[in-house]
Amino acid sequence: MFRLLAFFIAFLIGAALVSAQTAANYTNTAPNSEVTASPEARAEAKRLYKEGVKYGLAGLFQQAVEVLRRAVTLDPQHADAHYALGHAYFDLKQWRNAIESLKVAVALNPKDDEARDRLGLARAMLWEEDNAKLVAQRPKIVPNTVPQTEPKPAEPKPAEPKTDLNPEGQQVSIVAKVPQAPEDTAEPSEEVNAAANELALTKIYRVGPGDVLDIRINDSASPQSTLFTVTPTGFLEHPLIAEPIEAGGLTVDEIGSKFESELKRRALIADPRVSVGVRDYASHTILVSGLVKDSGTKILRREAIPLYVVVADAQPLPEAARVLVLRNESGKTFEIELDEASEMNLLVRPGDVITLHPHVTQFVYIGGEVKLPGEKTYRRGLTLTQALISAGGVTAKAKEARVGRDDGNGFLVVNRYKLKDIESGKVPDPVVKPGDRIVIRD
Repeated sequence: MFRLLAFFIAFLIGAALVSAQTAANYTNTAPNSEVTASPEARAEAKRLYKEGVKYGLAGLFQQAVEVLRRAVTLDPQHADAHYALGHAYFDLKQWRNAIESLKVAVALNPKDDEARDRLGLARAMLWEEDNAKLVAQRPKIVPNTVPQTEPKPAEPKPAEPKTDLNPEGQQVSIVAKVPQAPEDTAEPSEEVNAAANELALTKIYRVGPGDVLDIRINDSASPQSTLFTVTPTGFLEHPLIAEPIEAGGLTVDEIGSKFESELKRRALIADPRVSVGVRDYASHTILVSGLVKDSGTKILRREAIPLYVVVADAQPLPEAARVLVLRNESGKTFEIELDEASEMNLLVRPGDVITLHPHVTQFVYIGGEVKLPGEKTYRRGLTLTQALISAGGVTAKAKEARVGRDDGNGFLVVNRYKLKDIESGKVPDPVVKPGDRIVIRD
């Protein structure tokens, strides 16, 4: 089951990664800087831009799109019009069109942080939408249980077992037997649960210190501001609530329910309906550095987003070849090659540090009973047998391989392998890592 789930997640991430990497090839790319609109066209484009913004503010997003498309056609250099068009597409949940227009807005005005942030969010929303579609299409595994029927009067005979294929293509045993109470359905494995929990992080946002919330009660107009900032300790203060309520770590829906309960408890409003939204995101930050055009602190609008979205938004330089992710919560380090699409689905979480590095030649070291001992170039996926072949092969005395590896704390951990067991297929051919010390003994 886990293999099937992992396959679909990998397929989705690969498809979404291609979408992110080919975004630069959209038809609505940065306009030619040499094309200059006439003064009349620029004036008309400016008027249409203002009209389109009014439509957007009124919630008439389709009308806004139609007007703003005319504006950018008249004046392709109007960065604000491209941003407004992308914003309207975003409000219509047309993520691909939003990405197309927002990329042009960023190209025309690289200092527009708001356009860059919305571009990153549009990419994340596109990934989420594609993921939801793929999960919905995924075949469900039907448990292999025997339906309950009325027992026959005659004494039943046990039938011979036969094999069949479940939806995953695996063989399962089907045995006809006397109907009985079905056994409890097996709980999903820890690996399956972990994968599902990881995927769920891309769909939610838990409020944190510094976030600005828009709180509205019964959708009524209020002369006072509806914006409230979560305190550094994670609490939310509101004039209708006597004491601050704890908001840190909760979703906006959970905060709204908590707020409604407090209003009911104090009998301030008979039937309160509270809507809560995040106006300004501030608590979920990551740091991106290294070989990218746009480095610095980035703000997440989900509990986690795929690494490829972060890298695409930061615009890696041509010489960038690998990315190093330092996980803040655990201190773990992940090193990933940029061209490994299946590994770029690693979820980035608040506090993580992402650094892009150039390609670096790495080595393994081979000695003992080999014909050409010394330093050998490492490549990804290199196995022990392949490493020994690069060393000219082993001598007639060779019987055992000792692979020494740094445990990360400066200590060498040695694993021993019988060469004849690897050659016969009794044990798998181990994969070596950069810096491994391989010594062949007799």
